[in-house]
Amino acid sequence: MEIDVDRVDIFPVAIDRDEVFRISTGSSLTAENVLVRIKSGNEEGWGNSSANSVTDETVESILKALNVMRTEIENSTIDIEENWKKMREKLPDDPAALAGLDIALYDLAGKLRGEKVYEMFQGVKDGISTDRTIGLMTESETREHAKEFMKRGFKAIKIKIGLGLMEDIRRIRAVREEGGEELKIWVDANQAFTPEESITLCQKIADLDIKFVEQPVKVNDLEGLKKVTSQTDIPIMADETVKGPEMAEKICVEGLADMINIKLAKCGGLTGGRKIIDIMEEYDVEGMVGCMGETSVSIAAGAHLFNSSSKLKYADLDSHFMLSDNIATGLDFKDGKLWISKENGLGMKVNEKKVEKYSMDIEGEL
Repeated sequence: MEIDVDRVDIFPVAIDRDEVFRISTGSSLTAENVLVRIKSGNEEGWGNSSANSVTDETVESILKALNVMRTEIENSTIDIEENWKKMREKLPDDPAALAGLDIALYDLAGKLRGEKVYEMFQGVKDGISTDRTIGLMTESETREHAKEFMKRGFKAIKIKIGLGLMEDIRRIRAVREEGGEELKIWVDANQAFTPEESITLCQKIADLDIKFVEQPVKVNDLEGLKKVTSQTDIPIMADETVKGPEMAEKICVEGLADMINIKLAKCGGLTGGRKIIDIMEEYDVEGMVGCMGETSVSIAAGAHLFNSSSKLKYADLDSHFMLSDNIATGLDFKDGKLWISKENGLGMKVNEKKVEKYSMDIEGEL
């Protein structure tokens, strides 16, 4: 899929969250992202790179990588997939930066072709039932957050754990009590436990109808991940462990986990996400589309990806709900579901005044 690229613009932004978001590996009050705008003639496409601890990318490292990419593609005709391969080889430690560029290229391509991104993947338009995530907090706070999210229409809740087995179990039980049988509950450890602790956790919550436990062990503990997967009845989902198609294939071939969480910032954008889906479809493995701390631009890209494969059973596309302001429109939430815009590309309209409002002052990088 070839595109004539005239210009690439880069915008680092910082938007506060509504509250401090805490997981087992750290906490954050502000989401730092870098927006990418690519122009071709009268059309433009937008993407989102997310600074994050999983790929160890900062705003500064993302800006540096994107400047290299910009030099490579401006005033050139490029093929999106070939560009992804080239940039991934050139900048292997910058998948979140590549994600911003790749998402923007697909948004632009869809507009130029008069198609929505999910149509370019032979997908279908449908509402997407996303969860709402509860970070690490006390049992009473966890219960109150669950009540509030259900009031807002969410039918699935993901609970971050890592406070200690007994405290986490009490928190999970509290959400089940509040939500009743109808609420879908997911659990995410963010590498908090040993394999033995993870197995014990799964045994203790086996009666609570937990759909899956996400990344219970350290990112590189593949033997431990397989042990937990083989010795528990609750499905185990790999997240931080999977940063690209290569590891996704290893997990599928060796049965290291039951499911895979695709995050665009980990795998280099929509091209990387589709490559992982191809592997999941080949090995009949299901999974989820997740998110980091992105704005709704990247969330929309994840939504289009979700609608491109029946192997994606779950959507954790809620980071934009946690931000104090939304810099783009075109993604609606109603009836417990995310709904994609009818417009072509990603269908998002970026508010450039808000981009300027939340701009980070980083000299010498733009």
